[in-house]
Amino acid sequence: MRSDDGHLQIRDFGLRLVQGRELGLDSWIMKPWVTGVDGLKAALGRIPSGLFAAGAVHEGRRIGMLCSFVEQAGFEPPMISIALGADRPMRHALEAGALFSLNILGDGDKKLLAAFASGRLEDPFAGFELVQNEHGLPQLADAMAWLACRPSASVGAGDHEIYVAEVLAGSLHRAEGEPMIRVRKNGFSY
Repeated sequence: MRSDDGHLQIRDFGLRLVQGRELGLDSWIMKPWVTGVDGLKAALGRIPSGLFAAGAVHEGRRIGMLCSFVEQAGFEPPMISIALGADRPMRHALEAGALFSLNILGDGDKKLLAAFASGRLEDPFAGFELVQNEHGLPQLADAMAWLACRPSASVGAGDHEIYVAEVLAGSLHRAEGEPMIRVRKNGFSY
């Protein structure tokens, strides 16, 4: 059987027959598929996701985190979904009904990524220029885009909670460049 890329595949044995020219050879060789738990980890990790700096104001202080499990979930009204691990302080804010912001990082936003990836407990927004908005949410001036969101529902998803949120406002800070995308090697961890 030939796959979409023209390789012969022998599915019964978890192998595929690959023309050796791809590897600088003039023959055919057998390449094993990665299967079992290792294959599952690798396959899940290949699901691409954006990188976002989420923020909220909870109990009088600004909180923030780097997140990647985010997706648009509806058009009218505009909705997103965000999945948060059990240990994330942002969950307490959302459970209390707080609005939250989603700062969409661009492919060149390395300083923003570093500040939010550190996992530090103090305000990760400190030291960055913030834009004032009617919702009082952290809006990074240097992020590619920004959304203000209101949680409307949640559902348990194993070791995460998935929140569905209505998008109340948004702005595109810069049109050039691409959003920052992440592909993990192991789909069982961040």
